[in-house]
Amino acid sequence: MNQRRTWDSASGCIEVNETINYYNKHAGEYYKNTIGADFDHLQRKFVSFLPENARIIDVGCGSGRDVKAFCDMGYRAIGLDASEELANEAKKKLGIEVIVGDMTTWKAQEPFDGVWCCASLLHLHEDEANAFFQNLQCNLKPDGILFISVKEGIKTGYDEKGRYMRNYTEQDLRSKLRNASFEIIEIDTSEDSLGRDGFRWLNAFCRLK
Repeated sequence: MNQRRTWDSASGCIEVNETINYYNKHAGEYYKNTIGADFDHLQRKFVSFLPENARIIDVGCGSGRDVKAFCDMGYRAIGLDASEELANEAKKKLGIEVIVGDMTTWKAQEPFDGVWCCASLLHLHEDEANAFFQNLQCNLKPDGILFISVKEGIKTGYDEKGRYMRNYTEQDLRSKLRNASFEIIEIDTSEDSLGRDGFRWLNAFCRLK
């Protein structure tokens, strides 16, 4: 999740936005609700494009479910999340490495072979999404693999839980990836793994040119 901060002139301090506040307050509940979601087919397709012993970062890792899966497959995987409480939950319960940081500004000391971005890009406003893609030039190796999943069929704006959500169409996603110098390997669609209806997921596998 993105840790976008805003200046509050009344209090004279910087505050984390409501999306991150939600995940900090509900970290345990969110972990419990998402840790068992089945992403095995997408995880295995993603690693099929990677070299052996690849380094992977899960950007907006949430419960850490996918980081743990990649580690169990033998890959060197870590997570990045803006919610400190979610990061602590994942580290404590799964024993994985999670960095607390903003996916729009965080830069790796050494680029990764793969970036996994599952259900986190959709929390970013347009300028933040552009910053995230610009950062990938530092965080992903040339010919590195990016996975992104976003929602199609939702209303752009804040949901009933106070989280910002952006709707994507396949055309929107293709345009953003091409503008960021990615070769699109494949885009497919899937129903929600938690059984929610009213939208579908767009899943993109891409290579940095």
